[in-house]
Amino acid sequence: MRNRKFLSQARKNIMVAVSGGRSSAMMARIIQTSEKYKNYNKLYVFANTGMERKQTINFLRNIEKYWGIEIKKVEGIYSKKMGIGVSYNIIKSYNDLDMQANTFSQAIMHKNKGIFKGVPNSAAPYCSSMLKTIPCKKLADDIFGVNNYITAIGFRAEDMPKRITWVEIENDENRIFPLLSDFRNDPISNSHLNRWWSKQKFKLELHGNLGNCELCWKKSRNILIDNIRYGTRFVGWWREMEEKYENTSFRNHESIDDLVRDASLPYTIKIDFEENEDYNCVCTF
Repeated sequence: MRNRKFLSQARKNIMVAVSGGRSSAMMARIIQTSEKYKNYNKLYVFANTGMERKQTINFLRNIEKYWGIEIKKVEGIYSKKMGIGVSYNIIKSYNDLDMQANTFSQAIMHKNKGIFKGVPNSAAPYCSSMLKTIPCKKLADDIFGVNNYITAIGFRAEDMPKRITWVEIENDENRIFPLLSDFRNDPISNSHLNRWWSKQKFKLELHGNLGNCELCWKKSRNILIDNIRYGTRFVGWWREMEEKYENTSFRNHESIDDLVRDASLPYTIKIDFEENEDYNCVCTF
């Protein structure tokens, strides 16, 4: 703990990973307003995959509008040439963000330029790293100096212990988890989020099952089917990726057409938009 304390005092730079979900947005607000972080240089970053829903983008706009938080919007830059790594591009306007999955397509191309072949899946879950972690880190390195900062992650109570434990939190020298460690006696949970967001001037107009990234392969089969029934832009995109790279991202080796077929069957499931549970992809950095 002594080393962790020293680092937190020495590196007064913090990158705040804003995913576009409620948890990371609440974390961003806490870091902006808490006395604990008042002396930190703060960098708020959103990494666009090209598959975000418009509701997510509107939510980010409102974070800036109502809270005065400037969010750096980045997209990864990828190359077909060997030896050239991932870089980033700062997007000036929300209107200029990729909304057609071109960024995701380029990331898959970049990953497949060597001996590896395939789209991301449970055995090779590289999309978060390629699309979010690396571009954000490259930006923070350029602004603060290489690794001269700590990264704030929006894990909440439901993420313990599967994604993080108290022991890991206490010994992590490069990341902090404000929704957990700043509320040690009562970590922020989904019920806390619901109460907190009910008092805000805006909210994420998107059911958690739909998620920020459309048709995320990490979601359960039933949720993916509900997403297809609700409506998505990317059925054709997934079909193209599967044909091009000769594999699939979805569980049990199912194809997008398998999911579309079952989504067309009679059903009685209804998405309750009054619930607001988060299933957003979380970048672990």
